[in-house]
Amino acid sequence: MTEERKKRLLAVMERAGDYVRDFDRDFGAQYMRERVPEEKERLLARAEELMEQSFVFTDPWDMEPCGELYRLETMEWQKSPNGDPEWVYMLNRHDYLHKLMMAFYLTGNTDYTDRLKWYLFHWIDHNPIWPEGSESTRTIDTGIRCMNWQELMLHLAGNGMVTVEELDALLVSMKTQFENMRSRYIGKYTLSNWGVLQTAAICQGYQLFGACLREESRALKRGTEEQWAWKELKTQLELQVLEDGSHWEQSIMYHIEVLLACMRLLRWKEWDMGWGNETDWAWLTDTVERMSLYVLYCAGPDHMQPAQCDSDRTDIRDIMVRAAVLTGKGVFRFGGYDRADLESLWIFGRKGAERYEKIRAEVPAALNYHAQDTGNIYIRSSWREDADYTCLACGPQGSGHGHGDLTHISLYYRGKPFLVDSGRYSYREDEPLRMALKAPQAHNVCVIDDGSVICPDGSWSYHSYGDCFKTYFREREGISYSEMAYRGRLKSGEGCLAVRKVMTAGSGIWLVVNDIWCDGAHWVKEYYHLDPQVTVRQQGDETILFRDGLCLKAAGSQQETGAEGEEKPAMFSLRSHMISDTYNCLSDSLCMVKEGKFTDRFVSSTAFYGETVRIWEPPVYQFGRREPVSDGRVTARTFRLSEDETWTFLVWNRETYRGGKMYECEGIPVYGKAGAIHSLGEEKTWIRLRN
Repeated sequence: MTEERKKRLLAVMERAGDYVRDFDRDFGAQYMRERVPEEKERLLARAEELMEQSFVFTDPWDMEPCGELYRLETMEWQKSPNGDPEWVYMLNRHDYLHKLMMAFYLTGNTDYTDRLKWYLFHWIDHNPIWPEGSESTRTIDTGIRCMNWQELMLHLAGNGMVTVEELDALLVSMKTQFENMRSRYIGKYTLSNWGVLQTAAICQGYQLFGACLREESRALKRGTEEQWAWKELKTQLELQVLEDGSHWEQSIMYHIEVLLACMRLLRWKEWDMGWGNETDWAWLTDTVERMSLYVLYCAGPDHMQPAQCDSDRTDIRDIMVRAAVLTGKGVFRFGGYDRADLESLWIFGRKGAERYEKIRAEVPAALNYHAQDTGNIYIRSSWREDADYTCLACGPQGSGHGHGDLTHISLYYRGKPFLVDSGRYSYREDEPLRMALKAPQAHNVCVIDDGSVICPDGSWSYHSYGDCFKTYFREREGISYSEMAYRGRLKSGEGCLAVRKVMTAGSGIWLVVNDIWCDGAHWVKEYYHLDPQVTVRQQGDETILFRDGLCLKAAGSQQETGAEGEEKPAMFSLRSHMISDTYNCLSDSLCMVKEGKFTDRFVSSTAFYGETVRIWEPPVYQFGRREPVSDGRVTARTFRLSEDETWTFLVWNRETYRGGKMYECEGIPVYGKAGAIHSLGEEKTWIRLRN
């Protein structure tokens, strides 16, 4: 080791000491004991397991969780105890190792940090970076691992727990891993979460340890590897994060993985390691804010993200804590925990926890969010935890993480999930449920001829998929209307067009209308998957759903065979189904299915409404005619909320090209493609939602 190299390493250790003092381990220990005692107990339990080489992956943002504890008698980094290679990937990311550092802060027991160092150097000794391609050195896992190492090195060095020689060995290994990621980088990573998780790690590494990672002759200048990483990261985020803040891959889980990497990098905006870096943070700050706002709106009243595409249902409040600390915005404080969680404390230390406490929570100005770029719509009746909530999805497939969920609807009633996405369960090619949960039948959609439009043919691929149209959304006076549509081709060769229209009011009522065009004779099934906590009873024409003392009713109808048929009541049948809220976990559930035959064109509708609501089909008259419309041209439902209040939803399914363009319903004239009549006492108001 040269004297110059040693000098730089000592400078790193000195700045790491400043960082640890800023972090304030005593504050951290007290905070864990007094503010997050339950998290503290889980932390200590995990730390004790790690002391025994026992592993469980159940942190909120573990990409492929595994709740079963496995103890490795011999520490092997490339062997899966359960046959799933994803377990090996989780093991090699080292997301869990900071628990040993935190356990030391909490107890003062250096056995935890000794074990932490043992894991780091054991990995270096048993996982050669070259040649490339081992199970322990995939590039995505390498990026995540390096980001974790960087934080651990600061804490170890700042507490005087590594020698200059040990710090050098860790940095040399990390530099080699950077070079390996760079050499294996391929073009498709620019449009993949894999790419962001690699470049963000390199950027952070140079931000913290740049003087020790650059060439000797470039001690005060950015090297080409560093320049490449910053430039590529900016390009990645410009391509992957759309203007509405959504991530193109269509998975909330991977949206958040990208966001977390950006957050971990952005936090160094206010920390100078003394290397003369002049980083422009504005574009990264903007990206973090837009992506965080999307997460705030996508979560249900229970703060859980939907299991959209390859995602789990996960509490997003810790993400909101970090967004609030980084941006100072009160809307994120509103969406977060009452106090900073343990993982956020690890990232920000004392200053972050105290900053979070000082931010004043602000209720978001808008209730709903139309993410036009990814075709996702989020609708809520309020920001309370007992709100009604609707999640609609009809956008491009995204990446291999996308599912066959075009026109899907998830639904909460009074704060509780009733209709849900079936989840992902596994990524294994040899697991039949992997393909089954990607298919349309696992989502709350209409399926023509048993799914011959959208057909998965592998864990990450499709034989065919539909082409979606831009979603339509409008809200007025407490009511919203959405349209989702896609076209495709059946295996038999016919082209088809499927349109779903959803109207909902803040008083807990929904109308779902399906309008399908497909030449010839076909069979259609309409699926609604229920949360595992929902029980069902059928009563007459209604299907009654129960959970947690709540009652939500469903009533279906569909057009008689042929394009001119009248809608008639249609019953749902019940089928057993598996729901996966979390990777590697399954729950028994039920699915409501409505079936019908049609020729050329098909219209069906389903209404959802509370226990005390009465529903009927009101007559609708075309101007100049005495007989009500009965040819499927318009779907109309009246919801009686009380003696004094009703809502009548009207959705037109065809253009009025002959006769009067104006219609009449409940004694008042109406015009448009979709709207509602609100009756309160003697007053009736027509609210048009689409022309």
